[in-house]
Amino acid sequence: MPPIEILSVDEASESAAPTTIPAKDRTPARRFYALSVKDHFRLLLPFLLAGAVGVLARANYPYSWPANELVYFLADALIVAMILGVAFDLFSAKLLVERVSDGLAQTLVGRGLPAEMQGLVRDVVSTDLVRDHYVKSYAFSTPENGRVQVNVEVRYEIRNYSEAVRDYAPELTAETFFQPEFRFLEYGIAGRKIYTFSDENLSSKVEIEDTLGVSRVPKTALPALSLKPVRAGEKAACQVTWRYGLTVPEQYCDVTDIDEATLGATLHVETLPEELEFVSGCDASLHHEAGSQTWYFERAFIAGQHLRAWWFRSKPAARVPRPRT
Repeated sequence: MPPIEILSVDEASESAAPTTIPAKDRTPARRFYALSVKDHFRLLLPFLLAGAVGVLARANYPYSWPANELVYFLADALIVAMILGVAFDLFSAKLLVERVSDGLAQTLVGRGLPAEMQGLVRDVVSTDLVRDHYVKSYAFSTPENGRVQVNVEVRYEIRNYSEAVRDYAPELTAETFFQPEFRFLEYGIAGRKIYTFSDENLSSKVEIEDTLGVSRVPKTALPALSLKPVRAGEKAACQVTWRYGLTVPEQYCDVTDIDEATLGATLHVETLPEELEFVSGCDASLHHEAGSQTWYFERAFIAGQHLRAWWFRSKPAARVPRPRT
């Protein structure tokens, strides 16, 4: 799901309520992490030691010593145990944990709720990447012929709260109807790896989906950045900045799709002509002072939730009097 989704309307029905873009199919992510080599070694150590004892006994215990058949039998048993332990760890443990976890989740997570609701709760629990300090800024031009140019900047930080390294690349989508211009993208960890793309670089990565009427810079077209887990002591966040332009009606509604788990969100107006007024709301968590150009939503968002903002003429447009005939 793209970080930002702008709704479209036909020219003849700009004042009508817009309809949202159909959401992509989501595949629930299970929170089962690939173990490191060190973790595998710790799990397999007892089996490896048992197998080593069996191999040493088989190779070094003299055949002429007493109870040699019993020693060889035990040595073979230890070697077989090592083989079974390694095979179980590599091929069966993960599947077994998944099945047991699903069973427990149905009982403990959202107990009594329909299976579909339990699935949504499990999706929240299995969240790996979380955004913070999300700020979306607008700069409006003077309205002309019923339309206005809007320069939008989106900034946020994202951290990995899983137990393993995760690859990440941002994504942005806007409706083709609004003639989107993707101008700038920068993401990375300060002091380490930073990826920067200008409008020329981004134009070659844009994909247009005619069936949905959207233009997208997909994450698959961008290099992935490896994010280390916060639990492993990683303190630096991946910082992301998008800049793009749109041509929209002078009276319209912008819907910001929260496509990833996000802690708090801010809408900010950089430039607003006197003819226009900008508002946002419909959320109990909203903090906004009269006369301020900032709307802050102090709550956590899950993927699929939205923020809404409206702009419209605060003064009636000047009308040219018609000559009398």
